[in-house]
Amino acid sequence: MATSGNPRPDSLWLRPQHPRRLPQVALSREEIARTALTLADSEGTDAVTMRRIARELGCGTMSLYRHVRTKDEVFDLMVDTAIAREERPEAPSGDWRADLRQLAVAKRAVLLRHPWLARVIAGRPVLGPGVLASTEYSLSVVAGLGLPMDEMVRIINTLNAFVNGFVQTEIEESAWRRPPAGQIPDPDPAHWHARVLPYLRHVMDSGEYPHFTRMVNEAESYPDRDADFAWQLARVLDGLSAVDPRRP
Repeated sequence: MATSGNPRPDSLWLRPQHPRRLPQVALSREEIARTALTLADSEGTDAVTMRRIARELGCGTMSLYRHVRTKDEVFDLMVDTAIAREERPEAPSGDWRADLRQLAVAKRAVLLRHPWLARVIAGRPVLGPGVLASTEYSLSVVAGLGLPMDEMVRIINTLNAFVNGFVQTEIEESAWRRPPAGQIPDPDPAHWHARVLPYLRHVMDSGEYPHFTRMVNEAESYPDRDADFAWQLARVLDGLSAVDPRRP
């Protein structure tokens, strides 16, 4: 990706921080990001507003604008702070498959910790220090393969797309199984199957869907999501192995 000229002077990441003057409690981008993350994790991204953040921090809304100019910048800070929490080693081990596997597990953990994150990052390019560090490490894992940069980027994008898609499905499925607000949670997920069983029997008895019928009869009803993730990730890495020029 080629660049030209100087970075925009109004970039969030180039502007100096403006700490709040004493004797008030210190206010910084980090504190704003932590507060916004807490709100998004507990109440969803709709709860993240400048007014709500200011109230949680005990400051005036206008004080926030000395640090972030728009709500979009708040989301940039949130994404960057969350990604910065990925657990990564200091340097790659040299085994690119093992390193990518470890990186995928770390990314999934962060996305599950922040259920809104997979959806938000899908269309939001962020170039903060946390994202840059993650990108730099990811590329360093495959740098020794001797591939063109475009192929290195495709490898990382393929891995990220798999992890993001898997986690979004996990989160949506979990939310779907939760009862509507005000209803008592059903402690036994088997009750859902009991409710749909009459329809399932109708479908299976029709004989029109033999493979679906076999799936209902033979497949695990409550699969281990960790095991599913590991299996699917291994297949993704198998596919990516085809671009390794050292492969026999």
